[in-house]
Parts: sequence; structure tokens; C-alpha cells
Amino acid sequence: MKVAVGREFFVRFGAPAQEIVPELSWALIEKDGSWSEPPDTCDLVVLAGDAYRKEFIDAAVQMSYPRWAHTEDAGTDGRFYDAMHEKEALVTYSPGANAPEVAEFAIAFLLWSVKRFGELSGHQRLHRWQELGLESLGDKTALVVGLGAIGSRIATLAKGFGMRVLGIRQSTKPVAGVDQLGTLADLHTFLPQADCVILAIPASPETANLIGGNALAGMKSTATLINVARGAIVDIEALKEALRTGAIRQACLDVFPTEPWPADDDLWDMPNVFITPHTASTSPLYLPRVAELWLENLRRYVRGEELLHRVIVT
Repeated sequence: MKVAVGREFFVRFGAPAQEIVPELSWALIEKDGSWSEPPDTCDLVVLAGDAYRKEFIDAAVQMSYPRWAHTEDAGTDGRFYDAMHEKEALVTYSPGANAPEVAEFAIAFLLWSVKRFGELSGHQRLHRWQELGLESLGDKTALVVGLGAIGSRIATLAKGFGMRVLGIRQSTKPVAGVDQLGTLADLHTFLPQADCVILAIPASPETANLIGGNALAGMKSTATLINVARGAIVDIEALKEALRTGAIRQACLDVFPTEPWPADDDLWDMPNVFITPHTASTSPLYLPRVAELWLENLRRYVRGEELLHRVIVT
């Protein structure tokens, strides 16, 4: 049984995997994009850590017969998944592994905003002693769109700061920390109530450009939009127009329809946009959680048991 994975991932987690399956062999991608041995005949693929790059994905989609692929992702869209499904490989992913970090990121931006840290930092650089009117999250309403592992964690943290929390999900089953729950059909009813809209919903045909001109027009002019989900959920051109005209106050974007986002796009220069390069999940704690999921699934795989977090093609 041969595994394709990154060199650094192997160094950290290869030994416990070898204890589970002593006969494992490895095809390792190096920092320079070369391979320790050809990966085309690998049975197992681990798209995580230092393997998460174009050279690895390019090689994976050319593999002859991968039987199982595991990824660090919280979402399950993109050409890697399409290729694995086409090759009829089992595919598992890592929902929840990055939930603490992504939720902290969203709440951190809200705190940064209401406490006006950006402006205060500018005043410090100018040696200016000037009081600013600060706000609190306690009298604000958050709308969390998508209540999976990440969205639920965001809702819990928001509630901890005293916020009123609205939530959108497919099911109306109660969620801890959510004061009012609805489905996508209720989005345009919830948007005018929200001081911040936080997107944590998977990409799908139903959610493509979910936040477009109509949705943005329905938001408060003082509202903040935070996208930690997928770039395709927001119509970027409509968002630019809303930011230019003051239809909404500001946006924090960690994900984009195209990544990297083009360096010459004018979104970079808009004063009311905060751009980060898909790093909300970054943390030393993230990859060990992914590895723990993979190792548990490796035990299940060799025993012929059902794998956790399997992606089912419908």
C-alpha cells in the first residue's frame, strides 16, 4: 500500500501510520516539487500540510488508480475532488479540524472593527493622543450563514460576547447559541436585521453568488460582511459597488473566486476592505487534528470499516 503525501507531513505523522500499517510505502513530494519516487501508482493520497499545492494536485489527478484520498479541507469542491470522484476513489475530508481558528478569525475582525484598532494604531504612529468613540459587540446582531462545525463555533463565540445571533442552515434543528434559525429562504428577511453577516456555508450551485446585488442592498448601511466560506458565494463586482456607494460599511474577505486574487484588481485598494490570503485556518494546532482524523480513518480502512467524513457524490 503506497501513500502520496508531503515530506513534512510524513516526518511528523508517518511513524504512527506505519504502526497501523507496517507495510506502507511512501511517495513524498519535496519542497522543490520533486518526488522521492513516482506517485502515479499510489493507492492512498493525503492532500494536507506541505502537500497542499498545485504540483501535488497535478500529480494526484494523473494517478492511475487511487483508492482513497483524504484532505485537510472543510469544503469539498474543486478539481481534486472532481478527479478523485471520476477515478471512483473513496474521498474523506476534515470538517471541524479548522473550526476553532476560523471562528476566532471572524470574531477577531469584529473586535478589531468595533474597538477601532486600525485607527488607534494609526494615531500611535502619528504620536496623536485622541480618544475615539468605541463600540461593543453586546448590542449587535450577527447573522451566521451556514451552521456546520465552523458556523456553529462562530455562533457560540458571538453569543459569548452577548450578541444576538441569527442563523441560516438547511435544517431548522436548534443550534446552541442561535437565537433565531432559518433556511436560505429566510435570508432576505434576516439580512436587514444584521450588523454583521458571516458566511460559513459550503459552495454549491445553490449558494453561488448568494451574496449579490439584491442581498447587499438588503443589508444595513452600517453592516460588515465577513467571508470565511468560499469565494464563489460572493459576487465580487456587486460587493465592490456596495462598498463604493456605502450600501454596506465594510468587508473582510479570506476567500476569493480566484486564488491568488489578481494583484492588479482594484479590490486591494478599497479602504473599507480587509483582505487575507485564505489563512483564517492557519494554526500549529490545525494539522495535528487533520492527521488524527486521517490516522483514525487509516485504522478503519485496513479493517474494512466505514470511514469518517466520507464525501458522498449525489
